[in-house]
Amino acid sequence: MYKLKQYFAVTSLLCAVMLIAAAGTTNAQETGRTQSATPTAGSGGNVQAVDARQSGVWDVGIDQARNAVQVANTAANPVAVKVIGSGSARKAFQARIIVAPTGTGNSTQSLLIPAGKRLVIENVSVITRCPEGLRMEVNFSSYIDNNGDGVGDISDITFHRLSLVDQGVFDGTAIATANHKVLVFADEQIGTGHHVVGVTARLSGTATGFTQAQFTFSGYLEDLPVNQ
Repeated sequence: MYKLKQYFAVTSLLCAVMLIAAAGTTNAQETGRTQSATPTAGSGGNVQAVDARQSGVWDVGIDQARNAVQVANTAANPVAVKVIGSGSARKAFQARIIVAPTGTGNSTQSLLIPAGKRLVIENVSVITRCPEGLRMEVNFSSYIDNNGDGVGDISDITFHRLSLVDQGVFDGTAIATANHKVLVFADEQIGTGHHVVGVTARLSGTATGFTQAQFTFSGYLEDLPVNQ
């Protein structure tokens, strides 16, 4: 009986020591945490406050006077920005224009661009009709201020050639078509000068019958950059 009592006494002592050690570990862990529970008046509960830390220099700060977020944005390390257009930022554009060449010289018509806008052409299609035995060449031109000098001259014009595919002869009329997915920029204004999209067609010979090149442009309009 004495040995049994002695065994229970030793066991109880060991349990007490283990409980004290566990309590010390828990307190140490609680002390190392960055969270603290602070009662809020009238809330009836606790609000957890987190001590957030970051190594190195912060890129974001708080302007306490204006209660606004400050973001470091320098020329050497600019903040990346993505412009998301609203409903009025872009306006769908689609237009048809016809040129009727009669010989080997260029015949040109003008596709007008609304004032103060940039026309972004995303697709152009063409159908040509001319007398059998003749062929047609088609292209269009546009202006954009590539060098930023505010002067629309020969250095700012680009020509866009279109590849026609013969479709055959129908009732004596040779028909060819083209359909191209493109990305072409056409500025209505550069400096004080105003510009259009020039649409051009010419024949491989002189026509004595009906000729026509019908262009269809699809894309969208956007405002010209402020520095234009």
